[in-house]
Amino acid sequence: MDNWFRSVWFIRIISLILAGLLWVTVNVDDNMDSDSLIFNDTSSDMEVMDNVPLEIRFDSDEYVVSGLPQEVSVTVEGPPSAVTPVVRQQNFEVFVDLMEYGPGTHEVSLQHTGISNQLAVTIEPKTIEVTIEEKVGEDFEVSVDYLNESTMSGELEIGDPEVTPSTVQITGASSIVERVASVKAIIDVGEADSTIENQEAPVKVYDNQGNELNVLVDPNEVMVTVPIVERMKQVPFQLEGVGGAPEGVIVNSLNSEVQQITIYGSQETLASIEEFPPIEVDLTEVTEDQTVNVKVPVPEGVKRVDPETIEVQIDVEQVQTDEEDTEA
Repeated sequence: MDNWFRSVWFIRIISLILAGLLWVTVNVDDNMDSDSLIFNDTSSDMEVMDNVPLEIRFDSDEYVVSGLPQEVSVTVEGPPSAVTPVVRQQNFEVFVDLMEYGPGTHEVSLQHTGISNQLAVTIEPKTIEVTIEEKVGEDFEVSVDYLNESTMSGELEIGDPEVTPSTVQITGASSIVERVASVKAIIDVGEADSTIENQEAPVKVYDNQGNELNVLVDPNEVMVTVPIVERMKQVPFQLEGVGGAPEGVIVNSLNSEVQQITIYGSQETLASIEEFPPIEVDLTEVTEDQTVNVKVPVPEGVKRVDPETIEVQIDVEQVQTDEEDTEA
């Protein structure tokens, strides 16, 4: 064995064998890399991304745009190494550029940015028809609309509401703002049994058909105070003396500074009462001019009355009786 290692020819043969093995190894690796590159170059992936937001580039201070979808569908096709990060990250933008367009109807193409140029990109829809209108702003007074008013107690009613601020600015396309028929703050009164104080309410804008309009409202909420009060009605009344005055006393008049009685109750009850029933004044012990407190009766169906008592001035005069004439 030692003689072999000392032999020049043995060493040459071993070197040649090692060189051949090295050459084979290098070429096999190169061929594998080449095959991998060929495979990557020829393979292709396709992915569809739905609900991609559509950006709009336009002069929002001057114009309003309609007819644009909020989302589009984007299909990308190409090498998997380029498709995968686009689908996962979705850090691209699909947009329509309207900066060079003025008022009118236009057909425009959708564009994209941020997607590798290795990929084929298809956007659906490819084109869209948009309408550009001048933006206008106008002030409108806010009225109040009530929800569940029919479920309120029949003995309660709604007073005049107070809205702060009382007007709002409506901004939108000129053709839409021209259709504004009413601007309302919405208040739910279904469970209210007392005044609603400073409630924040959304503002809705409607046309004359009752359709809600898509416009910008500033502010879009207002503060509303709604008086919730008992139903009431003021009615006249008459005083009626009862019991008869003592002998020798004549009642000339019954008077009160109160001219009307306020009654509280349901709408039906109040509607049925046009005049308060006569208020009776007991005269059985009246011997001279005097002022008495008389309790006001509560008629059937009425919840309460105001005032509950009234002062009645009784004016009398005394006359001679037959016995007094005989004695005289």
